[in-house]
Amino acid sequence: MKFKTTAILAGVLVALGLYVWLYEIRRPAEMKKQKEAEQRVFLFSKEEVKRLTLIYPDKKIVCAKKPEGDWRLIYPIETEGDKDAIDRIVSNLKGAKAEQVVADSAADLSEFGLLYPNVKVYLDLEEGSTDTLLLGDRSPTGDFVFGQKSSRPQVFTLRSWLLSSLEKTVYDLRDKRVLAFDKAKVKKLELAQGRERIVCTQMGHQWQMEKPLKTKADKNEIERLLSRLKNAKAKKFVEEKPKSLKKYKLHKPQLEITLWVGENKARKLLRIGDKKGEDYYAWDESRSPVFLVGADLVKQLRRTPFDLRDKTVAEFEVNDINKVQLIYPDSTLVCIKDTSGNWLLNQPVERRAKNWKIRGMLWDIKGLKAQQFVTEEPGRLSKYGLDKPQIIARLWKDENPVVELLVGKKKGDLVYVKTEQRPTVFLVNDSIVKNLSFKWKDIVEKASESGEAEEKKE
Repeated sequence: MKFKTTAILAGVLVALGLYVWLYEIRRPAEMKKQKEAEQRVFLFSKEEVKRLTLIYPDKKIVCAKKPEGDWRLIYPIETEGDKDAIDRIVSNLKGAKAEQVVADSAADLSEFGLLYPNVKVYLDLEEGSTDTLLLGDRSPTGDFVFGQKSSRPQVFTLRSWLLSSLEKTVYDLRDKRVLAFDKAKVKKLELAQGRERIVCTQMGHQWQMEKPLKTKADKNEIERLLSRLKNAKAKKFVEEKPKSLKKYKLHKPQLEITLWVGENKARKLLRIGDKKGEDYYAWDESRSPVFLVGADLVKQLRRTPFDLRDKTVAEFEVNDINKVQLIYPDSTLVCIKDTSGNWLLNQPVERRAKNWKIRGMLWDIKGLKAQQFVTEEPGRLSKYGLDKPQIIARLWKDENPVVELLVGKKKGDLVYVKTEQRPTVFLVNDSIVKNLSFKWKDIVEKASESGEAEEKKE
């Protein structure tokens, strides 16, 4: 009897669970999903859309999708489209929902602003069908807009942001890139300003300056220049098909940048011409239009050989260095790194050194950047105070000398320096003198610090 009662109760619980799942969980979820589907204004996948037409009271814009997925404007002008901008419109239309039906049919569409709508949207789909939406006036509160599908008589409301997202100009939907290129595939660049030409080529992961002199280029500076150029947008399109570039001074530009891209080294060329107000006329060789670019872009493209030249004075890896020698007119300090990675003062006394002090000094040397390139052929070093330097810093990796830095005399707030590895004489910030000037007591740990370090190590 007890077993039978338990079985009945178990059956009741199972039935109750099924009821809750079917009617309290599954069914409401399905109903919600069904309601959302019924609210959808369009039923398509973004990949199906092949053409987008926007008709306004005063203009018409037609965009066609290319086989690879990019967009092209085909009316009122033919030019490349702004893929992101057009894709956003398609996404917004796909997500559009009818909030409320306000009329099952409307004898007078002008009541809702649908006789002459603010915008008519035509979507041509892959299978050949066309879907249409009309958007009329906004509601009195401004939160909604009246809409109608060509396939339905009902007038319904949609959120007004949809209308705002569709209020576009040709400029909004066209490709506004100043120069279209793949930054990762740039192999060579040339900057021409008057008679001055700077040529840099990519060699592996580095950049080399070829003109006006052969030297290592500043990779980071070139990367910044290319990023700025890639992301630059035309502020305004002045003339679509100019008969002549002369009136914009683009036949003899004040600035010209040329890129060679990809394995086939396809040429990309941008010219900067005359100034108009605060902007400049510009022209991309691969397209017809003359457009305006901002003065900030032009300023960033006006690079000098110094700007694009590598300004590193001493090249080495801090973690590779295991011996340092600092030579002053009246003393010499030698520090050696032991097998556990700790620095020891070896000369003039043997003591444990402050690791942070030695590493900081190494980073100061590594971070040295030329403020001026004085000469590539120094001749007599005495004119720079480098024949009898105030500091000599020698760095070793294992038993091999890596860097020998000579610090000469000051010139204003700069100081002459040179490495034995290169003939170049540099002027750098004179803070390096202070950063490399030590007494042996400055870099050794005190007895208490040394003891604490041993305890932590144990």
